[in-house]
Amino acid sequence: MTYHEPNRHKAAKHTRNKATKLSTSMPHPVHRPNNDPKEPFLFNFTKGLSHGENGLLKNEQDYRDFAKGTQTHDPNVFAAVSPHRGPFLTVDPNAHAALDCEADRSPYRQWESPTAGHAFVFEGPDPGAMTMPPAPEAGSAEFAAEIAEVYQMALGREWGVASLMSTELVGALTTLGGKKLSAAAAKRITSCNAKAKDAADTLSHLRWFKGRDALNDTADAAQRDRRRFGKKQTPSNIFRGEGEDSWHTPFLSQLMFMGSGGCTRDLKKRASGTIAYGAQSIDQKVRVAKPETDYMMKWADYIDVQNGANVRPLASEFIPGARRRMSSLRDMATYVHDDQLYQAYLNAALILLDEKFAFDSGIPFHGASANALSRNNREPFALFGGPHLLTLVTEVSSRALKAVRLQKFTVHRRLRPEAAAALFHTVFTEYHPHRDLPGTSPYDATGTSAECLARHQMASLIAPYTHPYASDGTSQGSDPALDKILTEVRLHNEKNCGDTTWLLPMAFPEGSPMHPAYGAGHATVAGACVTLLKAFFNMSDHKNPKSPAYLVKPKDQALVPDCAASPEDVTIDALALPMEKGLTLEGELNKLIWNISNARNIGGVHFYTDYIESALLGEAITIGILREQMMAYHAEENVEMTVPLLVERRLPDALLTGADPSAMGKVKAVKIRSDGTLTAADPTPGR
Repeated sequence: MTYHEPNRHKAAKHTRNKATKLSTSMPHPVHRPNNDPKEPFLFNFTKGLSHGENGLLKNEQDYRDFAKGTQTHDPNVFAAVSPHRGPFLTVDPNAHAALDCEADRSPYRQWESPTAGHAFVFEGPDPGAMTMPPAPEAGSAEFAAEIAEVYQMALGREWGVASLMSTELVGALTTLGGKKLSAAAAKRITSCNAKAKDAADTLSHLRWFKGRDALNDTADAAQRDRRRFGKKQTPSNIFRGEGEDSWHTPFLSQLMFMGSGGCTRDLKKRASGTIAYGAQSIDQKVRVAKPETDYMMKWADYIDVQNGANVRPLASEFIPGARRRMSSLRDMATYVHDDQLYQAYLNAALILLDEKFAFDSGIPFHGASANALSRNNREPFALFGGPHLLTLVTEVSSRALKAVRLQKFTVHRRLRPEAAAALFHTVFTEYHPHRDLPGTSPYDATGTSAECLARHQMASLIAPYTHPYASDGTSQGSDPALDKILTEVRLHNEKNCGDTTWLLPMAFPEGSPMHPAYGAGHATVAGACVTLLKAFFNMSDHKNPKSPAYLVKPKDQALVPDCAASPEDVTIDALALPMEKGLTLEGELNKLIWNISNARNIGGVHFYTDYIESALLGEAITIGILREQMMAYHAEENVEMTVPLLVERRLPDALLTGADPSAMGKVKAVKIRSDGTLTAADPTPGR
């Protein structure tokens, strides 16, 4: 029998054109960086260019060429940028020649996909259709809070994740058999919990968390809210993010620790940490980084890394052969050092598929669907089944990476935390800021040399955080809590490297990747992939739509990793935590976003705003892709998906073509309709 569908060719062309119109009807926004880009580019990403021993660029034209190269797709423009190719202070360039892998033999690192944001995409919004607000500026209260938090994370890398929750939850931990914890285990966890409380108390004294802003802080109320303005830090919320359940919960998402429990959601199978992956399995264990081992605490090491030294192949980071379940903050940083960016969400999808979680009720052909075409003699597979979902997990991540590359390279070029910390180190070691007040020697307000401009900018924007003075003699710009953390950093660095420095102790030998901080690739992919999972799976209980879907049902037990008995211990037991209110699926998926994103912050390579604003960018990318996907289905299938948003907000204009007026304002959830348009939806009940 032959097949020929009349007008199929014409219909296919028409559908493609409709999708194009849907995604391109709105003009692109204007992309705005903050006010930091100015000579000598102290507050911008300059890694890989040549720096002198004073930390400043040897040639400011190098940065101008770098910035110009990011403004176009033309590879010849970026090829004209001059990376550092001179000698290093401490790294022997001949050391790489003996390495086994040819890829490791270069002593220099390369910039990572600096022009990827200029590539076009044929599905979802163009990278230029989405934007991010300006990053916090140097001198702002938010900037101080962000660098203080990253410093504090570095000091707490050995803390167990079991300790980062309320004292009540810590006290309720038991073994899986319901027995009390051993005295040693309880002591390990409560000791870290006390440290978390002290750290939270210190952070809470920062101006930003006290609700006291500066003139150059964002005035946007929604941004201030999601960036935690005026929010006291406690052991229950320290180092956390947006969108988890409103009651006290464990720090680590169940989806980062559990295995898949099958359709019965068996607790023992979950506690094994083994995820079903077809005929194979995935183990949630990670490599074990050498405990209490940080990098870049010496100034010469910092300068070499800023000059692009390829130091990671020369380092010995891990305990040979050791793997364990994630137990500490350092384990989380280790996970995100080498993960494939969609890895955690692919694992989450496999868990949810194996445990037979219901798909969104607006998707047809599923037993739990509210769609009139539910089942109808067919099994979802290539369409609305597992392969469809798993393909999209990887698909949205590639689009998200292109969009964030445009933001980080072409628009913002924000400095990394390691470079921000170097500014504080310079303030403490290279000069005394009090001597640079107007009217005193050697201050020179008219000097134009790079060093003079740098000294002036650090004296006016960095030194006031820790040296409580201003030109009128007041202390309006100071943040004494940051000074306290910096003292702890100095003591940490003296103990671990023998030098007196205020540099950020890095979890990774090479420090940050070879691309700017804002936005964050991991966070953008996290927002994109989790949004996809929230769209495909029903966030409400399909049997009781007035109740949320639970990953851990009320009064059931959640899983929490025990703290390691010793830093090298690879035996990490799963502890049980009775959850009176349970853990919702939506809350644990949102927690997965900030687990991964903030794990990068724990490693020292990102700030908090890099996480939250990038996650929202990824969320928008996926909604845009799903809008176009809807147009690939036939109208008779009447496919719809409801997506609860990470935070209540107004969606980008690029997504609002044909939207109802109600969707133009702030919304907590959106419904993606069968014609690709959006409408406001009710948020998940019970959260």
